[in-house]
Amino acid sequence: MRLHIETGRPVSSGLVERSLQRAVSSATIRAEMKRLEDTGFLEQPHTSAGRLPTDAGFRVFVDRLRAGWALRRHEAPAELRAVAQRDIRDSLGRQDRWKALAGLLSRLSENISVIVGPSRLAARVERVEVYPKASDRGLMVVILDTAQVRTGLVDLPDGVARTVLAEAVRELNERIAGRTLAEIRGGLLDRVDLVPTPVSACAGHMARAGRELLTAAVSEDVGVDGVGRVLAVPELQETCSLQALLRFMEAPDRISRTLREAVGRPGDEVGVWIGGENPIGDLRSFSVLTGAFELDGRPGLLAVIGPRRMSYQRVFHGIDILRDALARVS
Repeated sequence: MRLHIETGRPVSSGLVERSLQRAVSSATIRAEMKRLEDTGFLEQPHTSAGRLPTDAGFRVFVDRLRAGWALRRHEAPAELRAVAQRDIRDSLGRQDRWKALAGLLSRLSENISVIVGPSRLAARVERVEVYPKASDRGLMVVILDTAQVRTGLVDLPDGVARTVLAEAVRELNERIAGRTLAEIRGGLLDRVDLVPTPVSACAGHMARAGRELLTAAVSEDVGVDGVGRVLAVPELQETCSLQALLRFMEAPDRISRTLREAVGRPGDEVGVWIGGENPIGDLRSFSVLTGAFELDGRPGLLAVIGPRRMSYQRVFHGIDILRDALARVS
C-alpha cells in the first residue's frame, strides 16, 4: 500500500522485494500478492503489470489506520498547528473567509478541500423594525445575530395608527426574537393573531407581509481550493473523471446539499468514502473524506477530495488540526 501511495503505479513483486531489502523471496511475495488478488484486495490491470489495491484493499488500510488514530493523532508536526492557528486568526472578518479556510485545509491535506460554512438558516433574529414610508407602505428591517441585515418594503394595514403599529412590531419581536430562520420557516409566524385584537391583527398582517423577507431562501457559503493539486495525478488523467470533478466543483449548491447528505456515518469523526463507495456518483474515481466542525457555536461541514491513493494519515491530521484551531478561536 505504501509503495502504491508513493508512486501511483502498479506495484511489482520485485519492487516489494527491494523495499524489504530482499528479506523475503520474490516467489513468496508473488504468492502472497496472488492470494490478496484472489480475496479481492488487489487487482492486476493487465497480465504483465504489477498489482493495485482495490477499494476493498484501501478500506482495510484506512480502517486499520483509524483504529489506532487515538495514539497517532498527536503525531502531527507542531509547525502545522502553528500555521493553522495563524491563518485562522488572519481569516477572521474576511469576506472570503470560507475560501481562506478551504485553502488552509488544502495545504494541510495536500488535496482538494471544501468548506461549507454554518447554515444561514441557523442565524437568529435579533429584532425586527418597521418604518412607515407612506400611509400604506413601510420599510421592514430584520437584524440577525450574524450582523446580516435584511430590508424590504411591506404593505401596512389600511388606516393603522402609529401606536398600534409600534405595539404590533413589539408583539412580533416577542414571538421571533432569538429564534432561528429555520424555526421561522417551520411555521413560527402562524397564528400570531390567534387572539383578535387590533394589535394582534396588525401583528398578524405584518407577519404575513414580511414572511418572504424572513424566510427567503439563502445560499450556503462554500469555499473550494486545491483542484490544481490533482490535475497532474497520473491515475486521474481520464477525461471523464476530470470533467466530473470540475462539474461538481462548479456547483456550490450541489456541493452543500451533497455533503449534508453524506457527512458520514453516526459516530464517525470523519466519514471516509473510497472509490465505488462514494455517495457522490460522479466522483467514483476519487476518495472523499467528510466531517463537521464548529465555529462560534454553529456547525459547518468540510470535505477532502483526492485520488484513492491519497495520504490518508496526512488528511486525518489536516482535519484534526483545522478543527482544533477553529475551536480555539470560537
